[in-house]
Amino acid sequence: MNSHILVSVCIPCFNAEKTIEKTILSVLNQTYSNIEVIICDNKSTDHTVQIIHSISDSRLKLYKNETNIGIVLNFQKSLSYATGQYVKMLCADDIISLDCIEKQLNAFIKNKDKNISIVVSEKEVINENNKKLFVKRFPGKEGFYDGESSIKMCLIRGTNIFGEPGCVLVDNEIAKKTSGFIIEDELTYVVDLNFYCQLLKKGNLIVLKEPLFSFRIINTSGTARFKWKQARIFNKLIDKYHKENFIKTTFMYRSFGKSMSWIMCLARNLIFKFAN
Repeated sequence: MNSHILVSVCIPCFNAEKTIEKTILSVLNQTYSNIEVIICDNKSTDHTVQIIHSISDSRLKLYKNETNIGIVLNFQKSLSYATGQYVKMLCADDIISLDCIEKQLNAFIKNKDKNISIVVSEKEVINENNKKLFVKRFPGKEGFYDGESSIKMCLIRGTNIFGEPGCVLVDNEIAKKTSGFIIEDELTYVVDLNFYCQLLKKGNLIVLKEPLFSFRIINTSGTARFKWKQARIFNKLIDKYHKENFIKTTFMYRSFGKSMSWIMCLARNLIFKFAN
């Protein structure tokens, strides 16, 4: 492992007093230690900032927004502060395994001749009481995937197969060549997926078939509140990519992906309903 490589972990947050400490400690206690932890607080009104200040570690950097700029812009701002060669975005209520960064970084290093833009892992889904519910698997084998083929695989399955930000480690130089998390307001729900797809237009994918990230299901989360809008927004993204000729797909391909998005939306709503 090349310990000279800096990895940035960006944690945009707002009113996360119940979870922020566990999230930060899951990063600071990584087996790979050459990291910077960038926290961008979006004008929290609870004790989030005080909790962050109570954690003493020189790798921790806190930025406080003077006003609440919204979720998407706070993600974008957090990403802009990253100085590492590789970047992981992490929501303030999620947890990564202690060897997550080491294993994902090692995948980049082992495949440095394959123009890799992102490395993804599988995830454990937990509820707000930290109870493990199930492991969400990637729908394919471990290893290398062509970037554009990965996008098509995602669209036809009607869901984000790459996972939440905590599942993903990205090449920062390639990320700087994308628009990051900037997206139309109506597509906010798929802002992370759109970021991944931009990266995969410029590079390729490595999949690690083991859970290195824990995604917390909370009934009051943004994902839960979207409910049936999830499918409609995913389908708008399919239409956007077709209209802009971002990725070439047939009418039947797009129709199948849109149908799958409704099925996946139903599954997610049932999981949120019975998780806690």
